[in-house]
Amino acid sequence: MTAQQLRDIAQQIGADLVGIAPVERFALFAPEASPLAIQPQTRSVIVLGFSIPRGCLQGMESGTAGYTLGAGLPTSLAIETTYQVCRRLENEGWEATPVFRQSGEMRGQGVRVSPDRPEPNVILEFDFAAHAAGLGEIGRGKWLLTPEFGPRQMLTIILTDAELEPDAPFAGSICDDCGACAASCPARALDATDLHRAPLCEGEAVWYPLHIESCRVCRTGTTRLPYSGGSEPFRLGAACGRACVAHLEDNGLLTRKFVSPFRPGGEGE
Repeated sequence: MTAQQLRDIAQQIGADLVGIAPVERFALFAPEASPLAIQPQTRSVIVLGFSIPRGCLQGMESGTAGYTLGAGLPTSLAIETTYQVCRRLENEGWEATPVFRQSGEMRGQGVRVSPDRPEPNVILEFDFAAHAAGLGEIGRGKWLLTPEFGPRQMLTIILTDAELEPDAPFAGSICDDCGACAASCPARALDATDLHRAPLCEGEAVWYPLHIESCRVCRTGTTRLPYSGGSEPFRLGAACGRACVAHLEDNGLLTRKFVSPFRPGGEGE
């Protein structure tokens, strides 16, 4: 199976985004966060992205129907598509391990099977993986931004021993450091006066420090992600996430266009 064949299969089944990174790009991680600690024969890390409908944010935006966000999360589609892509890889003789996002606070649970192995669970860094696979960048709001959807996507990962032609790490720029995410937060959970930096396989990610305890008390739309222990809330539906969507769309920074503006009165309304 070629990389293009895999992309075609994944998109036909239901993925909106498909990126591939060689496992060598994850060499900076300790075993507790390394793909090789899950599947030692991994050669390629496949990242699948599934768009979250823009319309499901409107219930939060208007303050009248918070359930629309939960209804718009493509959880079942992501699980089924990831499973089917794994099946297709294994039908070709390549082993495929599906991995879903979990909170980093779940690391270190359980008992080591041997002194040279990390404790369960091994938790991968999904936004790093998406950047390494060419899908997007980590913006100032501390979330993945893609050129197509901004922050509106869910990710899954497949580890495989198939050596597929990789995509280049993402080299574009989506976030323009506008500060709208931080300015919109009523709890001041994002600190726009400071920057946190973390290494990537090429370059570094830069984001505003996120004060988790302040974020948790927000009542503007924070919620838990599936497979997350809840240490960091899912913030797409919160004021910060919606401000990011409005700014990126209003300033033409995304390739996905809509007939109606996200905020009819402008991004500041």
